[in-house]
Amino acid sequence: MKSIFFGYAERPASQAEAMRSTAQKLNEQKYAQTVTWESLRVGGTIVIDQVLEAIDLADMCVFDLTNLNPNVLFEAGYAVSRGKPIWLTMDGTVSDAYSLWKEFSLLGPVGFIKYRNSDELVASFLHENPLESLDPIYDSLIEPNLPAIPERRRSILYCSTFEPFEAANRLDNFIDDRKRRGTNVLVSDPTESSLNPISWYAPILLKSAGVLINFAGAERNKAEIHNKRHALVAGLARGFDIPILLIAENTYPAPFDYEYDVLKYDSSEACISFARGWIDGLEFENLTWSSSRPTMGPSLQGLRFGEHVAENESENLGDYFVETAAFGDVVADRNAIFVGHRGTGKTANALQAFEEIASNKTNLPVLIKPPGFEFAAVMHVVEKLPNIQHEYFFDALWRFVIQTEIANTALRHIEDRPLGVPQSDAEQVFVRYANTAPFEIRQDVSVRLGQALRSLPDVLEESDGHLDVNRDRINEAFHSTALAELRHNLGPVLKDRKRVAVFVDNLDKGWEKGANFTIMARFILGLLIAQGRLAQDFARHDSWREKIKLTVAIFLRSDIYNYLKKEAREPDKLPISTIAWNDPGTLLTVIEERFLSSHHNFQDPDVLWNRFFCSEVQGMPIKKYLGTVILPRPRDIVYFCNAAVSRAIDRRNDKVLSEDFLSAEETYSRYAYEALLVENGVTIPEMEEALFGFLGSERIISVDQALTAMNEAGVAENRVDTLLNKLVSMSFIGLEIRPDTFHFPEAGTDFKRSEKMATLYQATRGLQRLKIHPAFYNFLDVKAPASADS
Repeated sequence: MKSIFFGYAERPASQAEAMRSTAQKLNEQKYAQTVTWESLRVGGTIVIDQVLEAIDLADMCVFDLTNLNPNVLFEAGYAVSRGKPIWLTMDGTVSDAYSLWKEFSLLGPVGFIKYRNSDELVASFLHENPLESLDPIYDSLIEPNLPAIPERRRSILYCSTFEPFEAANRLDNFIDDRKRRGTNVLVSDPTESSLNPISWYAPILLKSAGVLINFAGAERNKAEIHNKRHALVAGLARGFDIPILLIAENTYPAPFDYEYDVLKYDSSEACISFARGWIDGLEFENLTWSSSRPTMGPSLQGLRFGEHVAENESENLGDYFVETAAFGDVVADRNAIFVGHRGTGKTANALQAFEEIASNKTNLPVLIKPPGFEFAAVMHVVEKLPNIQHEYFFDALWRFVIQTEIANTALRHIEDRPLGVPQSDAEQVFVRYANTAPFEIRQDVSVRLGQALRSLPDVLEESDGHLDVNRDRINEAFHSTALAELRHNLGPVLKDRKRVAVFVDNLDKGWEKGANFTIMARFILGLLIAQGRLAQDFARHDSWREKIKLTVAIFLRSDIYNYLKKEAREPDKLPISTIAWNDPGTLLTVIEERFLSSHHNFQDPDVLWNRFFCSEVQGMPIKKYLGTVILPRPRDIVYFCNAAVSRAIDRRNDKVLSEDFLSAEETYSRYAYEALLVENGVTIPEMEEALFGFLGSERIISVDQALTAMNEAGVAENRVDTLLNKLVSMSFIGLEIRPDTFHFPEAGTDFKRSEKMATLYQATRGLQRLKIHPAFYNFLDVKAPASADS
């Protein structure tokens, strides 16, 4: 007789009773031999090894996910990776169970059986006979998404927390440092990957040498839902026999399934210590996770478009990066600020521009990513300074960071050469200087900056508050005299370089809830001031310094740039270049290039459109449909197309059909909404209330209607105008600039131009018409028009 394992939560008791009764009745009717987790109790306790062994021995498994219990999720993940058919159940009488399931989303493609009592569950069993008809999720969702050629386990999967509290932020910095040193780390960031399904995680796990999961304390924002996702991922990894490190804040209530595997920390130092020791002990072996399979033919299975997050595919980005006008500006020989919404490709442009500049050996590219900065320490120092000195402090800080990072990069280029390649006289002098410098050039920027900052608070408290005294203390901390000597020694080493190109990315990492945004804006403005001064200084040639060609490119999120303008003395003079995708054809090239890169046997992108995608969706040509339904950003089109392909594979279609794209709209719309909140909810606390004001709205509304909707949703009357402008600036709402023509403007002059055109078309502001972007229709249940012409 075949066997079934039942996994369910101990509480609430009524649901546990329903599952126990179902198991008992199926056993009594000799449908199957059933085993519940409770039956494995020994001396009143459960040993997880016994539970996992029972899953291994079972022919199928039943898991009740009504309350998304982390023990049950861990066991379900284990069962999936062990190739077991799983039947998911949900108590239909629990009002919020389905909404919680949708928010969880990781198992969304699997589906579940609703029940009210054990009799209904038994009837469903006997009717559907899952013991004979149910296929393993591994076969239907995971195997089709695996590459044809087995991959080696040479990377780490890191599952981070939603909020970067102190220890989590330090761990992120540590991981970033390991990535810079060459460790291949793929990051599951809840702010980026919260809606990724199990078919996304499994292939990544199967090429990982280890999995690092950080559980947040129970009191943290959104900790409950993300800890539950982490529990499932941990179970998947356990089933794949992949080394796992589970670490957690002291306040995390570890479930009994992996209670003794969780290492709890009460300080950042302990957190980093756990991670460092574990990573250092990992073996990145040349193992494969499956036997070789023949190269796949023109099948939908295996069709993927890569990662929608650039940081997770830096190794392959060059294979399918699409160059735009913005990229030309990035690699151009000038200083500039590159502004774009989340997902427009700022990091991709930074990474690819770095590689482009590095390909010419006469250049020296330098990439600075401020997650390594000690933002808390920076803020602690700034609070002790009068406002009038903030500009000076941040200017000194950035000049220190940029110059020492240039020195760090130049030193690595010298010392990383093969043995036997001689150093020039100038290089030998520079190496000797690095050995005696008062700051550690060979260390990461966070180490150097931390040392400088730690010396400031005490000496500032000892000063009498005089401005000149404070400036002297700041200069002393940031080694202004030593930097002059550094500049002197850099000249002979870098004078023959065609260009020293500095790229500053990830400035949004300090832009978190609770931050002092005025000071954060001054922090970034300090970079702009230092950028100009350093360019002038490096361009000089005199008795003690050689001329060096220096350019600094800065990448900023649109919402941060908009805030920055409030603090800038002359905002119109900020030299910005907007990263936008206004041409739908260029955006489609993103997925065409990714398709050709992953399917080398195809040379023509038309194969994608003719063989793998349906020709139209609801009467609209497929290319026009894709350009309409998503926000025009590479991250969005990659995410949407991957979701549609996954749905098609789930349904075992041989191509992506219209209904697959329509189903993907639901997942994508939620993704777009959450990304919008992450990008803009930091500085606008009422953002979610404002957005929900449009729940069930018409697609096209007037300004007066929009203001009323937000006010009724809880936004104060004196704030609705500000919120409306914000919604326009982040492409949630478009402006009518001509009859029935709505424009979703980008930052900068494009935004001003659109506002002016809207006013010229309709002078009365309250009567101006707005259109909600189609990306948000599904999630906000925006009403379809009565006619089909909108």
